[in-house]
Amino acid sequence: MSADSMGRDPEPVDPLQQELFAELAELPSARNGTSSQVFASLADVLRSRSDSELTELHEAWSRGETGSGQLRLDLERWMSDGKRATETIELLGRRLGAVLETLLAAPGYGLPFAELAARKELAYLSPYDLEACLTALERRGFLATVQGKRFDQLGQRLLALPRELAEGVLRERRARRRGIFDLVTLRGFLDRMYSDPARAARTNPARVRELYKLYAAEAGAVARIERLPEGLRELVEKAILEFGGILPKSLFERTRTGLSHWNGRRWQQLLEQSLVGTVQHLELSRYGIQHADDTLVVFNEVALAWLRKRAVPSDPDRPHEELSLGVDQITNVARFLAYIQENEVRYTVRGEIFKSTEKKILQHLIPNPGRELEREQVLEFIYEFCRKHGLLDGSGERTLAATSEGRSWGSRTLLEKLQALLDYAIEEQGESGEPFHQARLRRLLLRMLKRIEPGVWYDLMYLPFLARNQYLASLEDLRVEERFAEDTQAGVYHPFEDCQRLAWNLVRWARQRLYLLGIIDLGYDSQKRPVAMRLSPHGARLLGLDPERERTKLAVGSLIVTPTFEVVLFKSGDDAELMHELDRFCIRERGGETVVFRIEEQGVRRALVEGMGLEQLLLTLESNSRTPVPQNVSFSIRDWARRAGRMVLDEALVLSCEEEDALKRLRQDPGVRGYIAADLDDKRVQLKGRITPKRMRALLRDLGYLVELAAA
Repeated sequence: MSADSMGRDPEPVDPLQQELFAELAELPSARNGTSSQVFASLADVLRSRSDSELTELHEAWSRGETGSGQLRLDLERWMSDGKRATETIELLGRRLGAVLETLLAAPGYGLPFAELAARKELAYLSPYDLEACLTALERRGFLATVQGKRFDQLGQRLLALPRELAEGVLRERRARRRGIFDLVTLRGFLDRMYSDPARAARTNPARVRELYKLYAAEAGAVARIERLPEGLRELVEKAILEFGGILPKSLFERTRTGLSHWNGRRWQQLLEQSLVGTVQHLELSRYGIQHADDTLVVFNEVALAWLRKRAVPSDPDRPHEELSLGVDQITNVARFLAYIQENEVRYTVRGEIFKSTEKKILQHLIPNPGRELEREQVLEFIYEFCRKHGLLDGSGERTLAATSEGRSWGSRTLLEKLQALLDYAIEEQGESGEPFHQARLRRLLLRMLKRIEPGVWYDLMYLPFLARNQYLASLEDLRVEERFAEDTQAGVYHPFEDCQRLAWNLVRWARQRLYLLGIIDLGYDSQKRPVAMRLSPHGARLLGLDPERERTKLAVGSLIVTPTFEVVLFKSGDDAELMHELDRFCIRERGGETVVFRIEEQGVRRALVEGMGLEQLLLTLESNSRTPVPQNVSFSIRDWARRAGRMVLDEALVLSCEEEDALKRLRQDPGVRGYIAADLDDKRVQLKGRITPKRMRALLRDLGYLVELAAA
């Protein structure tokens, strides 16, 4: 197969592809050098050592072996032994190990001292500490100073690992990683192929690297699939699009294809010759995955290329219906907590809220749960999150109460709330698969979401399949077998999860959790089946994408406030923050491209209880309204805040309250009386100055008073 026939673009252009190729791609033997690189040879390093130094090294590396009596020969043999060197490295400690790993990843396994000191991963080491680490590594035979005219002229010290030692370590690591990795990735297949002594002698590392880049490129991978015999090509396409590139014989026999029978040997030959995939017996039980079958495997990189080709729908193939939940459920957490604070909510012996109370709570929540969950399931998720996140506590009478963390939930930023909910969802146990595997897969999925374009629709199974395949390729690196065995020995039982369900359960989690939290939007076909997903703008910000690049800011004038207390929001750009603020003190009446809210006294009080200040509330309306906020609306909001018992605490610890009855209750409260220094007048009291205003505010709010800090 010629290079020309497979496409000339060796570099992937898609950001997600670039990320995955960076992780799954670069051959360790290839990345470490070019023909122009100066290497440190083990023989040269040992020749530079004195007899006493050689004796010391011999004792350190012998591991109790007598040796041949020839120090240099023994050391060359032992130090180039990848297994022995790897075991020695594992005993070095964190600092020495970090320096060694940095050099091991460098071209030629070496770096000038200045560049080594400038590396981010070593930033915690002072120049003195770094010198000490280098001295220690040199004493142990791991390091040499490379002599060379070019470096001497530049006044640089080039520090390098002996080539034979470094390559032995990399070989050992590849050997440990072999197995699933070699089976499911093109990188592993090529690495194994070119590690054969006969090939290795004819192919230098730089050439292997170029071959990999060529064969992994999207255009070439797609072209090789298209040139397969028709029946096999259709089977490969079906295996990728329906099963993510992993098709066991048992599923093939239940799948309608144009091929009458399983022909594993012939398919293996054709797939490997085409560098598309292989057919092997795949056994995953030692990893806690239910799969032991002859399996057609399309290499991850090749499957990625084909999925990429089909994953981004063109305009005619856009979803029939696009749905987004935005910040609805984040707002519902606040409303749930507010209801708990204002009402007596009891729970059963099993810790469940009574059904009659559930119905009342649901009336206070934003009613739209999307199509993926029932309203009761959403409430269950919110309730469990609040319990396990420490926002709720239960009294001896089995009555729920908000903790101090629960009462201060409203003061967190939108992204802080979203992050807390996401962290809980990642570790959550439920219907979306066994958490032992799924928690790892969910994190992989989120990493991949960071690499796609926000606002662009992708096939629903695209990312879950890629995450599953990368997970399988990384089983050894993630020490899954070891951790699964440790849990089993400790009596922790993890049910085996089917290999295909690893992806299917992941997509269910995305539909029921990422969509619920507004991190992704879902696209549906004409039969209302979910077929696509896209990353939402505030999901992109949560995942660390550039907020200024990914966010289209709302201009002033995005809403209108009417004298009848309606707030009409004209949606444009990323309105998540504004929607969240309005949800805190308004009732949402209608959704769509134009969202209608209503300001009511109950909502204003709820916002004050949650920690939203009156001035912040009014500013939300004034700064986003096309027209001045009607006076009757502003007056009513201030009056409702007064009737709710709003208090203001200034820097001098003077507490003011327009509602005399509320201030009277505070003066008579035994929990507060000790903090009152003097009554200033009917509407003000002086508190004692042994506590900060912020701490005093928190204390008073914990006692149930609506206290705000005065604006500076």
